[in-house]
Amino acid sequence: MDIRKIPFRKEMKLVTLLLTSLLIASASAAVYYSITMQPAVTISGAAISFAEGSDWPSGSTLGTNATWVSLALKAYPNATLTYDEPLNVSNTDSVDHTFRLRHVSITPASGLASVSNFTFINFVVLNTAGAFQASFNYTTSVDTWTTPSTTSYLTLPATKQWIIYVETKAEAGASDAIVAHIQIAVDVEE
Repeated sequence: MDIRKIPFRKEMKLVTLLLTSLLIASASAAVYYSITMQPAVTISGAAISFAEGSDWPSGSTLGTNATWVSLALKAYPNATLTYDEPLNVSNTDSVDHTFRLRHVSITPASGLASVSNFTFINFVVLNTAGAFQASFNYTTSVDTWTTPSTTSYLTLPATKQWIIYVETKAEAGASDAIVAHIQIAVDVEE
């Protein structure tokens, strides 16, 4: 019998037992818990919505619940075309709300020759008295759009409607049937 083998075996068992104990102790030392969230989402009508204006363009569409609109606007070569009241923003709530205009997208994209057919497409927000509140103007330089910056938040009083006034203009030699598709978000603070 070799004396060196006996202690080595006992040491290996002891080291294995010690490592196993450490592993169990570290795994049981980790404490986990969870918290619970249970939201209740209630469907309600939008406090701020769109409404047809007195100068509603033919071919325009007001969407379901008046939360989106597609305006059919025109632009004339070398002449400013004005829509005095094509669209209104309406606060149907009994408290004031704030909203802003934010650019989302425009086509044709900058860099395409068809962009140069346009001079500007300007959206102006007027209050109930017809006073200027904000301008949201798309302009062109050769074949590049200059998109407007997001407006500051505007306070729309309870039960009031404000006008979105629109002006368009195409270049003097503009081609017929060129279409600019603009998507503008109206962000509402609740």
